Amino acid sequence: MTRLLGVLICMFIGATVYMSSTVSQRQSVLRDVTHHNDTWAISQTVSEFMRLEAKLAIYAIESDDTPVEDVRLRLDIFISRLVSFREGTLKVFLEAIAFRQQTISELVSLVNELDQNLETMDRDQVIDIVKRMSELNGPLTHLSAQSVQKSWEEIEDNLEALENLHLVYSLVVAFLILCFVLLVILVFRHNRLLKQAQKKTETLNNSLSAAGQELRDKNRRLEYLAHYDSLTKLPNRVLFWEELETALKTSQPVGSSVTLLLLDLDDFKSVNDTMGHDLGDMLLDQVSARMLKFGTEAHMFCRLGGDEFACLLIGKTIDETLTFARGLASWIALPYKIFNREVTIGCSVGLANADQPKCDDAQMLFKRADIGLYRAKASAQERICLFEDYMQAEFDDRQELEHDLRLAVERDQFELVYQTQIEVTTLAVHGVEALVRWNHPTRGQISPAAFIPIAEELGVIVELGELILRRACREATTWVKPVKIAVNLSPIQLQAPRIVETVMDVLKETGLDPARLELEITETVVLNDRNGVVHILDDLRALGVTIAIDDFGTGYSSLAVLRDIPFDTIKLDKAFVRDIAVSPEAEALVKLVIDVGMHLGKTVIVEGIETEAQHQSIRRMGGIVTQGFLFARPVAASQLGFLRAS
Repeated sequence: MTRLLGVLICMFIGATVYMSSTVSQRQSVLRDVTHHNDTWAISQTVSEFMRLEAKLAIYAIESDDTPVEDVRLRLDIFISRLVSFREGTLKVFLEAIAFRQQTISELVSLVNELDQNLETMDRDQVIDIVKRMSELNGPLTHLSAQSVQKSWEEIEDNLEALENLHLVYSLVVAFLILCFVLLVILVFRHNRLLKQAQKKTETLNNSLSAAGQELRDKNRRLEYLAHYDSLTKLPNRVLFWEELETALKTSQPVGSSVTLLLLDLDDFKSVNDTMGHDLGDMLLDQVSARMLKFGTEAHMFCRLGGDEFACLLIGKTIDETLTFARGLASWIALPYKIFNREVTIGCSVGLANADQPKCDDAQMLFKRADIGLYRAKASAQERICLFEDYMQAEFDDRQELEHDLRLAVERDQFELVYQTQIEVTTLAVHGVEALVRWNHPTRGQISPAAFIPIAEELGVIVELGELILRRACREATTWVKPVKIAVNLSPIQLQAPRIVETVMDVLKETGLDPARLELEITETVVLNDRNGVVHILDDLRALGVTIAIDDFGTGYSSLAVLRDIPFDTIKLDKAFVRDIAVSPEAEALVKLVIDVGMHLGKTVIVEGIETEAQHQSIRRMGGIVTQGFLFARPVAASQLGFLRAS
């Protein structure tokens, strides 16, 4: 609508300007019609020429009666007429054709000669001039006729132009009237649209008011969600940090010390994995409800994420804080009833007091409480730990060790040693087990029991396991005696996405016969995803390698594992062998496992043979393989001479 109005207004202005121009053109044409034109000037000049010719003829005949001044007067009048021939449209008309130019040139020459010699000319000269003038009568008359014809043509053209201008003027006026009518119609339409727009604006204003209220409600909701956990309704990490920093800034030296408690639910992951995330969420909700019910004197409880919670205490002594933490942990550890199922979890608590040692930085206080929580979870006794100064040094040492371990994996700074496996009846070499060693540049020899768990926590165990597997297979291909080599696989490494492809690539790269490689796993790998692990083991066995269950008889061992897991070798843990020479019960248990294994067609390896009495007890059972310090300690391959002899 606005664009159309603009177009009409522009057309209206253009038409008005054009109409003014048309009126101006019309006046110009009328002026040309009514003005004295070139035809009149030529006709008057021809008439004056004939008068001059007549006066000059009379002067030649009656020179005594006709004074020369009369001829001079007539000559001057004619010369003044000739002036108009040198300017304007008349000049253009005379110069347009050669005939006209010649006629005017002869006329001007004759007049100039007469003007210069009039007073001195005798009768014969005057008669000669008159004769020459009579010769010009015809051309001048013809020139006058051409001028008249041209004048009539111009008049016809001007009249036609006037008619055209009148027509255009009428059309412009009609167009202006039409534009005016359209403008009136558009104005009425515009007014009607304005009224409709006003109604819509009022409706929109009401909608905006409602939307504004809804937006304010949503903002309050978003602010709540930004500061509170949607599941437990406890404050979240954002609000927790704000409160912690505020508490540390406003705390006074006496009576308002700040203590931070970090809580972690023990065994929650297994509950979540075995019973489902929905039940896990319900458990978290009940835990948070217990916290609020128990800790009415706490400044704040919050959920940091997952199964991690925090509690802020203000104005409590160390002893009061420890008492509160023990009571809270015991309260949380009581059994829960969910869908008629009883669920039991534990609780580990790490504490850090802002005054002992002094700390006014929220990040540092949280780090100290986190160190306390780490030590509490690692403790086999009380799962509550108050941070002390020496723990920071131990934590920093642990961080440094983790950093060194990462570098050692990147730079492949590990060594392999091999422990021989002996057939118990013939004492022949059955195979060797590859064991990794880390010789730290400053700490010296570090036990695998110390750095393997750290590698698993850091997530570098997959890279480390691949390094060990590749080096063990490469070294085994250099031995003359083609003995079997056993390599341990971490549960994390076994469930890595490309474990089967990795083993296949290592075998192809090193050229080791797959039948010589045995991969040792623990039965703990089947706890979370038994079907997936079985599928992986089937794929590994399809490559030609064998699978051994390591440390059988500890942890979650059961006869169901022997039935469900595809394996080739049972490695009985040394805990069963320790008392075999003095305890009939221990001997009976070992005999049971050996009989079951032999009945299933599996190879049985008994670990931990350190005395001759243990060896003789095992030997009486027959048909098995032993491994222990009695026969060989783990040493470098260069120290095993039988590997280089056929």
